[in-house]
Amino acid sequence: MTVTQPARSPRRRAPRNTLNPDRILDAAVALLDRDGAEAFTMRALAAQLGVGTMAVYSHFRSKEEISDAVAQRLLGEVELPAPGEVAGDAREQLREVCRSVFRLFADHPSALQLLTTRPMRGDEAIAVIDRMLGLLRAAGLDRVDAARAHVALMQYTVGSALWNVRRDRALCEDGLRERVRARLADLPADRYPALTELVPELAIAQDAGMAQYELGLDGLLTGLIGPAVRSTR
Repeated sequence: MTVTQPARSPRRRAPRNTLNPDRILDAAVALLDRDGAEAFTMRALAAQLGVGTMAVYSHFRSKEEISDAVAQRLLGEVELPAPGEVAGDAREQLREVCRSVFRLFADHPSALQLLTTRPMRGDEAIAVIDRMLGLLRAAGLDRVDAARAHVALMQYTVGSALWNVRRDRALCEDGLRERVRARLADLPADRYPALTELVPELAIAQDAGMAQYELGLDGLLTGLIGPAVRSTR
């Protein structure tokens, strides 16, 4: 008996002369967000666009060049106060910049790998650093303390985002969240008294996302530049 295989549908090609750098970057961001940086290849990107691989090379010389362009595009989404503008509380403006960076990583998890494994290029990355340092200086920190505070804030922000992304991906495995909770519930209280007492609270904190990040950020900012100034109005 002969089995006839169904014919494959031909890949839909993009209309001629419609490919441009912006469209390529749109597709690259979508591909990275969906499949991660490990699956990002020129062939996969071309398939996402519905074109031949060489059509992509006509706009970008390499995958690395596209990766750099994607990183700069994503960094452009970070909301920054204008240069020299510290109209309100410098601490609060700095907090908003950190929150914006954290949201970027939450919305585009693959950006973490692009921005932490490659040298920074382009004005967008430099602008984020410059604004943060300026706000730290405006908050009263000297040169050394401002530099060290900036590094501490970025380490916390990137580390928190990475922890959240990896945890969320790991818990996507079928039944893993329930198995983890069951394991914690079965821990002997005499051996792990503090943990068994706080299992429900710990689960809530681990799932809090932005709220948990903000809690740590506020504590870090208080330690670095002092408590927030409360309005008396």
